[in-house]
Amino acid sequence: MQKNNEFYLEGGAMVLADGGICCIDEFDKMREIDRVAIHEAMEQQTISIAKAGITTVLNSRTSVLAAANPVYGCYDELRSTGENIDMMSTILSRFDCIFLVRDIRDEGRDISIARHVMGVHIAPELTCPSLTRELTDIADAKDVLELSVLKKYVAYCRFKCSPRLDAPTSVSFSESL
Repeated sequence: MQKNNEFYLEGGAMVLADGGICCIDEFDKMREIDRVAIHEAMEQQTISIAKAGITTVLNSRTSVLAAANPVYGCYDELRSTGENIDMMSTILSRFDCIFLVRDIRDEGRDISIARHVMGVHIAPELTCPSLTRELTDIADAKDVLELSVLKKYVAYCRFKCSPRLDAPTSVSFSESL
């Protein structure tokens, strides 16, 4: 980027998500240049920059959660998974898990879901009465924390608390898997 005739770097999503999770929607719509660039970030967990006399390496130690649509707009049962996804195997191999979420065509179910979604937005007290009552009770409660107190509590927990599993609990979890 350039500002006041000086160049500076501005981190993208993978750099900003360093140490966290980078969520990418419409992964299938990503430009080919960006797909190639994401290889280094996902494999090396760094991004190399060499522009405008600036040469550096930025960390991108992040987990990537990506969502993509099928090539033909909806999943085609007669085609293979690879044909439906239409991504280079080199980029697909960077993901530890790949889940297919299919929308099974059922007009009655679709109408029911559409009515529910519209109802939630038009009259939530009719669609989800128990949730509406619960939210109203919370809003009316006298013991609700002020936002400033809640922010201080979260900041304290982030700074002071770093819970870890002890050895017996860790063994118990691994045995249950």
